[in-house]
Amino acid sequence: MVHVARLPLVTPFRTSLREVTAVDDVRVTLLADSGHQGLGSASPTAAITGETTAGIVAAIREYLLPALYGRDLDDRNATYQAVQDALQHNTSAKAAVDIALHDLYARFDDMPLVRQLGGKGTTVLTDATVSLDTSETMERQALSLVAQGFSQLKIKVGGRDGDDAVRVRRIREAVGGSVRLWVDPNQAWSVRETLDQAEALGPYGVEFIEQPLPASDMRGMAEVRSRSALPICADEAVYEPLDLQRLLDLRAADILNVKLMKAGGLTRGALLLAWAQAAGLHLMVGSMMEGPASVSAAAALAQAYQCHYVDLDAGYFLHEAKAQGGIRYEHGAIVFPDKPGLALTWQGQEEGLV
Repeated sequence: MVHVARLPLVTPFRTSLREVTAVDDVRVTLLADSGHQGLGSASPTAAITGETTAGIVAAIREYLLPALYGRDLDDRNATYQAVQDALQHNTSAKAAVDIALHDLYARFDDMPLVRQLGGKGTTVLTDATVSLDTSETMERQALSLVAQGFSQLKIKVGGRDGDDAVRVRRIREAVGGSVRLWVDPNQAWSVRETLDQAEALGPYGVEFIEQPLPASDMRGMAEVRSRSALPICADEAVYEPLDLQRLLDLRAADILNVKLMKAGGLTRGALLLAWAQAAGLHLMVGSMMEGPASVSAAAALAQAYQCHYVDLDAGYFLHEAKAQGGIRYEHGAIVFPDKPGLALTWQGQEEGLV
């Protein structure tokens, strides 16, 4: 079964690429002959993955679900692979079904998903995002998030107005020195701008710059990484193992941000993390603006791999999740439920059946 839930945000989310006021959450429910269910979801980010709500729905209904009908679920690896082989690209659609399969298997094993993936803890610390806006507004956002218990902030920059360093300076002065700061221009800078900004941001204790250049400019990323005063994190530049291999060959980043919507789900996400870890990169798991199932799954993966950085605040900014159970946020940490699978149930799915 597939349905779409429209999830409004508490406040608009702005980056150099887009502004979002609500999330379309394409939700999948798998039902096995045993009676066990598995839930998964995907949210489109056309500016990054190229997928739309209608495209995700079509890929799931016409290719991914038919690839699972009648399949013997006892061979788990083959079942996960069937999702990846059903069609090319369409990574968000694959992620929704792959997450649902992992949830199904974890429920069958009567085990929380975080344990199924190898995680041992009950929480994981996440950042909160300061959306791109004027420096005054971003300062207020940052102070509010710190007051709500967050000790790590990702600052969206790339305003193309010359004020990015001012934004970061004002936030640092407002929140003090104990709050960790990360900076994300979302592909908005050039090589020269990135190097200049790295020098300018150094005094404010910024830990790294995420994806400063267009995703296609891997050689530019390598140049920046070799000369930058701050570590460089790759995000949109890496979707699949071939992308990661090129990044490693060029030594184009210090940190890799794995997102399930880019990777195609937990199966491929885990592969990328393991490979990056073996190569000596620092690990990060993040998300786009997404619904509770995919964010919960990503959090479980981040806990299992003990990632250095976690950017999974998307669920925190949902005004209405239209779901019950799953993870919860407490003082800047994600707390996992001690119940099988994702421990989620959908609400109001009849309204969005497609």
